[in-house]
Amino acid sequence: MNSSNSYHTKQQQAILSFMENNKNGYITVSQIAKHLKEQGTPVGTTTIYRHLEKFQKEGIVQKIVLDGNSGACYQYIHDDISQNNCQFLLKCENCGKITNMGCSHMQDLYSHVLEEHNFNVNPHRTMFYGTCSKCLYDK
Repeated sequence: MNSSNSYHTKQQQAILSFMENNKNGYITVSQIAKHLKEQGTPVGTTTIYRHLEKFQKEGIVQKIVLDGNSGACYQYIHDDISQNNCQFLLKCENCGKITNMGCSHMQDLYSHVLEEHNFNVNPHRTMFYGTCSKCLYDK
């Protein structure tokens, strides 16, 4: 799914290109702003939010609000994500890194929760907290 061809402004193309290049992670508005500034195309945060909201409505990016203390993160929606309902997030409590994880074993858990507890889990908003491998082994 390469949607950047349908966007005509330089800002839209730059934002979407950055999102596509980081499709396996979650990006904050400040990360986008920093990247664009480094590339010589500074864009204000209000403009970035406006473009991300447009992309979200069009189904190009998804917005994840992690908790009440952190800002929102955004992820480019590519075919692997849109077709895989066994995805979830891992957040390192030490460094704050968020990783998108896919594991078929999660489908068993999601099915159990639906069948036994009448609750349909949103796999794209399921998050586990712990310690990433870098923080775990770099001590």
